[in-house]
Amino acid sequence: MSVEEIHNKREDSHIISKKLSEDNAYRITEKLAFPRLVGSEGEKKALAIISDEFKKAGYNSIYKDNFKTSFYIWKVLRYGFFPAGFCLILLGLTFFINPWLTIGLILINIYICTKILGLATSRENKLLKNDDKNFTTENIFTTLKSKNSRAKVIFIGHWDSKSQTFPSSLRIILFMIALFGFIIIILFSLIVSIIQLLFPFNNLILNIIMLCFCISIALISNLNYFNKTGNNSPGAYDNAAAVGVIIELARYYKSNPIDNIDFIFLSTSSEELNLAGAKFFIQNYKKELERTSTYFINLDLIGGDELIRLITSYGIPRKLSSKKLKKLFLESANKLNIKIKDIYVPTGVWSDYMPIIQEGFEACWLGSQLGLKYVHTKKDNMDLVTKQGIKNILLLCEDVVKNLNNEYD
Repeated sequence: MSVEEIHNKREDSHIISKKLSEDNAYRITEKLAFPRLVGSEGEKKALAIISDEFKKAGYNSIYKDNFKTSFYIWKVLRYGFFPAGFCLILLGLTFFINPWLTIGLILINIYICTKILGLATSRENKLLKNDDKNFTTENIFTTLKSKNSRAKVIFIGHWDSKSQTFPSSLRIILFMIALFGFIIIILFSLIVSIIQLLFPFNNLILNIIMLCFCISIALISNLNYFNKTGNNSPGAYDNAAAVGVIIELARYYKSNPIDNIDFIFLSTSSEELNLAGAKFFIQNYKKELERTSTYFINLDLIGGDELIRLITSYGIPRKLSSKKLKKLFLESANKLNIKIKDIYVPTGVWSDYMPIIQEGFEACWLGSQLGLKYVHTKKDNMDLVTKQGIKNILLLCEDVVKNLNNEYD
């Protein structure tokens, strides 16, 4: 028997098995671990692999939703830090002149930063005016009906990848320093200005300190401009492993149907640009989904065999996305002896989880404990993904779905 025949035989054994197979999910992850930025040749290759793997999992009906996307948000965010930084420095200078000017600059800074944050959290998929610079891409998914159809679980994970000049850990640090530095400056400036209006005083040392602080935060925030997007990351951890797990779950439930839960197994595009795939899906299908009985499980940054991060709250102010999914995953992890921690993500990190909960659906986000310093770099390769890490996610998802199914008996 040739090496190729042995390999094909092993693949077939994963397909016909009625047990969850981390080997199959790992194999798919390996096949997808190459640069696949939207608009690249890797995109076409990835979509062909995903479609083929869904067919191997037993699905004849595979849906492909085409939509347009662009780098609009990333470009505006990169350049938007310059006017914000400039106005912040002007704010620092007004301490030497007049408190009314300070209050005016505070309002201008709040307006600019609100616009920037509003763009980052927008439900709309923004496109460039020059249509030649936009991209046509696609979500790919399949469905599985149950006997009773009393609830729906949607497993969602993006297939696209990207590289950036800065690793994600540094990007998050820069963004958090800029955001909280801005909040501190605005609050302190407002308080001092009001006091100066009521009880006029002038403190040169305080003015110099505030100017230096404003300049520092402005310079740190403007470093985000140099964080350019490219196509040099294999994206094994972010997010080929998630696609492998989703397809393996699709194969497993095809062989092991349950009574009360319908499934959608969804691999989205353009998460790395603007969450456009998740935005497109939820806007197109939200009228067909019951908010009280539809549960989204977002897989992003998985594959590590250490701690699993469960995100069920994010944003400022803090928003809770699903008490039920939080309870189910924590209980299942405790029963299966899998390390898990519920994490609150204030800002600086985006995932397909966000557009879903903006529309009022119950959702959670599962990730793995790994160094974010490798994400969006050439080192995001198969060295970051383990079969045990994939197995933990598979077992958790299977147990949560089983318990959810039992609730609808």
